[in-house]
Amino acid sequence: MRILVISDVHGNADALRAVLESASGWDYVWVLGDLVDYGPEPHMVIDMVRDLRPDAIVVGNHDYAVAYGVDCRCGPAIHELSVYTREFISKRLLSREQIEWLKSLPTKVVREVSGKKIYLVHGSPRNPLYGYLEPNLPTTVLREQLTESKFSLGKRARPVDAHTVLVGHTHKPMKTEVDGVLVLNPGSCGQPRDGDPRASFAIFDPETNTFTIHRVKYNVEKVVEKLKQLQLENLYTAWLANILRKGAALDKQSIETG
Repeated sequence: MRILVISDVHGNADALRAVLESASGWDYVWVLGDLVDYGPEPHMVIDMVRDLRPDAIVVGNHDYAVAYGVDCRCGPAIHELSVYTREFISKRLLSREQIEWLKSLPTKVVREVSGKKIYLVHGSPRNPLYGYLEPNLPTTVLREQLTESKFSLGKRARPVDAHTVLVGHTHKPMKTEVDGVLVLNPGSCGQPRDGDPRASFAIFDPETNTFTIHRVKYNVEKVVEKLKQLQLENLYTAWLANILRKGAALDKQSIETG
Protein backbone atom coordinates (compact mmCIF):
# COMPACT_ATOMS: atom_id res chain seq x y z
CA MET A 1 0.00 0.00 0.00
CA ARG A 2 1.29 3.45 -0.93
CA ILE A 3 -0.18 6.49 0.80
CA LEU A 4 1.07 9.86 -0.39
CA VAL A 5 1.33 12.16 2.64
CA ILE A 6 1.73 15.89 2.09
CA SER A 7 1.57 18.90 4.39
CA ASP A 8 2.19 22.64 4.51
CA VAL A 9 1.93 23.43 0.80
CA HIS A 10 1.38 27.11 1.65
CA GLY A 11 0.30 28.42 -1.73
CA ASN A 12 3.24 26.89 -3.59
CA ALA A 13 1.60 25.24 -6.58
CA ASP A 14 4.91 24.61 -8.34
CA ALA A 15 6.25 22.61 -5.41
CA LEU A 16 3.02 20.62 -5.24
CA ARG A 17 3.21 19.80 -8.95
CA ALA A 18 6.78 18.59 -8.53
CA VAL A 19 5.73 16.36 -5.63
CA LEU A 20 2.83 14.85 -7.56
CA GLU A 21 5.05 14.15 -10.57
CA SER A 22 7.78 12.62 -8.42
CA ALA A 23 5.48 10.53 -6.25
CA SER A 24 3.58 9.01 -9.18
CA GLY A 25 1.57 5.92 -8.36
CA TRP A 26 -0.18 5.94 -5.01
CA ASP A 27 -3.24 4.26 -3.57
CA TYR A 28 -4.39 7.05 -1.25
CA VAL A 29 -3.63 10.71 -0.52
CA TRP A 30 -3.55 12.16 2.99
CA VAL A 31 -3.17 15.92 3.48
CA LEU A 32 -2.15 17.37 6.85
CA GLY A 33 -3.18 20.99 6.40
CA ASP A 34 -1.91 24.50 5.64
CA LEU A 35 -2.66 24.97 1.97
CA VAL A 36 -2.62 28.78 2.12
CA ASP A 37 -0.46 31.82 3.03
CA TYR A 38 3.16 32.62 2.08
CA GLY A 39 3.05 31.28 -1.49
CA PRO A 40 1.72 33.14 -4.55
CA GLU A 41 -1.00 30.68 -5.61
CA PRO A 42 -3.13 29.52 -2.67
CA HIS A 43 -6.22 29.43 -4.89
CA MET A 44 -4.53 27.03 -7.30
CA VAL A 45 -3.24 24.85 -4.49
CA ILE A 46 -6.75 24.45 -3.09
CA ASP A 47 -8.08 23.46 -6.51
CA MET A 48 -5.22 21.01 -7.07
CA VAL A 49 -5.76 19.36 -3.69
CA ARG A 50 -9.49 19.12 -4.21
CA ASP A 51 -8.90 17.53 -7.61
CA LEU A 52 -6.82 14.86 -5.88
CA ARG A 53 -9.88 13.93 -3.81
CA PRO A 54 -7.79 13.14 -0.75
CA ASP A 55 -8.94 10.20 1.32
CA ALA A 56 -8.13 12.18 4.46
CA ILE A 57 -7.48 15.88 5.00
CA VAL A 58 -7.30 18.10 8.08
CA VAL A 59 -7.31 21.86 8.53
CA GLY A 60 -4.11 23.71 9.39
CA ASN A 61 -3.72 26.82 11.52
CA HIS A 62 -3.23 29.03 8.45
CA ASP A 63 -6.26 27.52 6.71
CA TYR A 64 -8.27 28.18 9.87
CA ALA A 65 -6.98 31.76 10.14
CA VAL A 66 -8.05 32.54 6.57
CA ALA A 67 -11.40 30.80 6.97
CA TYR A 68 -12.41 32.48 10.23
CA GLY A 69 -10.43 35.74 10.22
CA VAL A 70 -8.38 34.89 13.30
CA ASP A 71 -4.68 34.93 14.08
CA CYS A 72 -2.67 31.89 12.97
CA ARG A 73 -0.57 31.98 16.17
CA CYS A 74 2.58 30.95 14.34
CA GLY A 75 6.11 31.56 15.62
CA PRO A 76 7.19 35.16 16.36
CA ALA A 77 10.05 35.10 13.82
CA ILE A 78 7.66 35.05 10.85
CA HIS A 79 4.35 36.07 12.41
CA GLU A 80 4.40 39.45 10.68
CA LEU A 81 5.05 37.77 7.34
CA SER A 82 2.14 35.38 7.83
CA VAL A 83 -0.24 38.24 8.60
CA TYR A 84 0.93 40.19 5.57
CA THR A 85 0.59 37.29 3.12
CA ARG A 86 -2.79 36.36 4.51
CA GLU A 87 -4.08 39.88 3.89
CA PHE A 88 -2.41 40.56 0.55
CA ILE A 89 -2.24 37.11 -1.06
CA SER A 90 -4.66 34.59 0.43
CA LYS A 91 -7.62 36.89 1.03
CA ARG A 92 -7.02 38.58 -2.28
CA LEU A 93 -6.95 35.41 -4.37
CA LEU A 94 -9.28 32.94 -2.67
CA SER A 95 -12.92 32.82 -3.69
CA ARG A 96 -15.72 32.84 -1.14
CA GLU A 97 -16.47 29.24 -2.08
CA GLN A 98 -12.87 28.19 -1.43
CA ILE A 99 -12.96 29.86 1.99
CA GLU A 100 -16.18 28.02 2.80
CA TRP A 101 -14.48 24.79 1.79
CA LEU A 102 -11.64 25.53 4.23
CA LYS A 103 -14.27 25.92 6.94
CA SER A 104 -15.55 22.43 6.19
CA LEU A 105 -12.22 20.73 6.97
CA PRO A 106 -11.99 18.76 10.25
CA THR A 107 -9.29 19.34 12.86
CA LYS A 108 -8.52 15.62 13.11
CA VAL A 109 -9.17 12.40 11.22
CA VAL A 110 -8.82 8.84 12.46
CA ARG A 111 -8.37 5.98 10.01
CA GLU A 112 -8.02 2.26 10.58
CA VAL A 113 -5.74 0.53 8.10
CA SER A 114 -4.75 -3.13 8.34
CA GLY A 115 -6.06 -3.22 11.89
CA LYS A 116 -3.97 -0.18 12.94
CA LYS A 117 -5.49 3.07 14.14
CA ILE A 118 -3.91 6.09 12.43
CA TYR A 119 -4.47 9.56 13.90
CA LEU A 120 -4.08 12.56 11.57
CA VAL A 121 -3.80 16.14 12.80
CA HIS A 122 -1.98 19.29 11.75
CA GLY A 123 -0.37 20.26 15.05
CA SER A 124 -0.70 17.69 17.83
CA PRO A 125 -3.44 15.62 19.48
CA ARG A 126 -3.37 17.97 22.48
CA ASN A 127 -3.58 21.10 20.34
CA PRO A 128 -4.72 20.21 16.79
CA LEU A 129 -4.14 23.62 15.23
CA TYR A 130 -1.25 25.08 17.19
CA GLY A 131 0.66 22.31 18.96
CA TYR A 132 4.21 21.49 17.90
CA LEU A 133 5.78 18.04 17.78
CA GLU A 134 9.33 19.14 17.05
CA PRO A 135 11.93 16.44 16.38
CA ASN A 136 14.27 17.75 19.10
CA LEU A 137 11.73 18.02 21.95
CA PRO A 138 12.28 15.96 25.13
CA THR A 139 10.26 12.75 25.34
CA THR A 140 8.22 14.14 28.23
CA VAL A 141 7.08 17.09 26.12
CA LEU A 142 6.34 14.89 23.11
CA ARG A 143 4.30 12.60 25.36
CA GLU A 144 2.24 15.51 26.65
CA GLN A 145 1.59 16.82 23.12
CA LEU A 146 0.45 13.33 22.12
CA THR A 147 -2.11 13.34 24.94
CA GLU A 148 -5.54 14.69 24.07
CA SER A 149 -6.32 15.76 27.65
CA LYS A 150 -4.79 19.07 28.65
CA PHE A 151 -4.79 17.93 32.27
CA SER A 152 -2.46 14.98 31.75
CA LEU A 153 1.06 16.09 32.58
CA GLY A 154 4.39 14.46 33.29
CA LYS A 155 4.15 10.82 34.30
CA ARG A 156 0.35 10.90 34.02
CA ALA A 157 0.45 11.75 30.33
CA ARG A 158 -0.59 8.91 28.04
CA PRO A 159 -0.46 9.23 24.25
CA VAL A 160 -3.65 8.85 22.23
CA ASP A 161 -4.96 5.36 21.60
CA ALA A 162 -3.41 4.98 18.18
CA HIS A 163 -0.69 3.00 16.46
CA THR A 164 0.54 6.03 14.49
CA VAL A 165 0.14 9.80 14.70
CA LEU A 166 0.72 11.82 11.53
CA VAL A 167 1.37 15.56 11.92
CA GLY A 168 2.61 18.59 9.99
CA HIS A 169 3.01 22.21 11.17
CA THR A 170 6.75 22.20 12.01
CA HIS A 171 7.85 22.11 8.34
CA LYS A 172 10.45 19.51 9.37
CA PRO A 173 10.37 15.80 8.51
CA MET A 174 10.28 13.52 11.53
CA LYS A 175 10.02 9.87 12.43
CA THR A 176 10.13 8.90 16.09
CA GLU A 177 8.38 6.69 18.62
CA VAL A 178 6.90 7.60 22.00
CA ASP A 179 5.53 4.90 24.31
CA GLY A 180 4.94 2.60 21.35
CA VAL A 181 3.22 5.27 19.23
CA LEU A 182 4.86 6.15 15.93
CA VAL A 183 5.02 9.90 15.28
CA LEU A 184 5.52 10.85 11.65
CA ASN A 185 5.85 14.17 9.82
CA PRO A 186 6.32 14.38 6.02
CA GLY A 187 7.91 17.83 6.20
CA SER A 188 6.70 20.79 4.17
CA CYS A 189 5.84 20.57 0.50
CA GLY A 190 5.91 24.31 -0.19
CA GLN A 191 7.82 25.96 2.69
CA PRO A 192 10.60 23.66 3.97
CA ARG A 193 12.37 25.01 7.03
CA ASP A 194 14.90 22.31 7.82
CA GLY A 195 17.67 23.86 5.74
CA ASP A 196 16.79 21.93 2.59
CA PRO A 197 14.80 24.05 0.09
CA ARG A 198 13.54 21.03 -1.87
CA ALA A 199 9.87 20.12 -1.55
CA SER A 200 9.27 17.39 1.02
CA PHE A 201 6.69 14.60 1.09
CA ALA A 202 6.37 11.04 2.34
CA ILE A 203 5.17 7.66 1.19
CA PHE A 204 3.56 5.72 4.03
CA ASP A 205 2.74 2.01 4.08
CA PRO A 206 0.86 1.12 7.30
CA GLU A 207 0.96 -2.56 6.42
CA THR A 208 4.76 -2.68 6.62
CA ASN A 209 5.24 0.35 8.94
CA THR A 210 7.44 2.06 6.36
CA PHE A 211 7.50 5.85 6.15
CA THR A 212 9.90 7.18 3.55
CA ILE A 213 10.72 10.87 3.26
CA HIS A 214 11.36 12.12 -0.26
CA ARG A 215 12.77 15.45 -1.42
CA VAL A 216 12.26 16.84 -4.90
CA LYS A 217 13.81 19.89 -6.52
CA TYR A 218 11.53 22.42 -8.20
CA ASN A 219 12.00 25.82 -9.82
CA VAL A 220 12.16 28.14 -6.81
CA GLU A 221 12.97 31.17 -8.96
CA LYS A 222 9.75 30.67 -10.90
CA VAL A 223 7.85 30.93 -7.62
CA VAL A 224 9.81 34.04 -6.66
CA GLU A 225 8.88 35.61 -9.99
CA LYS A 226 5.21 34.89 -9.32
CA LEU A 227 5.56 36.63 -5.95
CA LYS A 228 7.06 39.67 -7.68
CA GLN A 229 4.12 39.78 -10.08
CA LEU A 230 1.78 40.24 -7.11
CA GLN A 231 3.47 43.62 -6.49
CA LEU A 232 3.89 43.13 -2.77
CA GLU A 233 6.06 45.45 -0.71
CA ASN A 234 9.72 44.80 -1.58
CA LEU A 235 10.65 43.76 1.96
CA TYR A 236 8.06 40.98 2.06
CA THR A 237 8.90 39.71 -1.41
CA ALA A 238 12.59 39.52 -0.45
CA TRP A 239 11.70 37.84 2.83
CA LEU A 240 9.62 35.17 1.11
CA ALA A 241 12.24 34.65 -1.58
CA ASN A 242 15.00 34.07 0.96
CA ILE A 243 12.93 31.55 2.92
CA LEU A 244 12.22 29.60 -0.27
CA ARG A 245 15.84 29.70 -1.44
CA LYS A 246 17.34 28.67 1.89
CA GLY A 247 14.65 26.40 3.27
CA ALA A 248 14.76 28.21 6.62
CA ALA A 249 12.44 30.38 8.71
CA LEU A 250 14.42 33.62 8.47
CA ASP A 251 13.28 36.55 10.59
CA LYS A 252 12.66 40.10 9.41
CA GLN A 253 15.90 41.47 10.84
CA SER A 254 18.01 39.04 8.83
CA ILE A 255 16.38 40.33 5.65
CA GLU A 256 16.71 44.00 6.56
CA THR A 257 20.39 43.65 7.44
CA GLY A 258 20.88 41.23 4.55
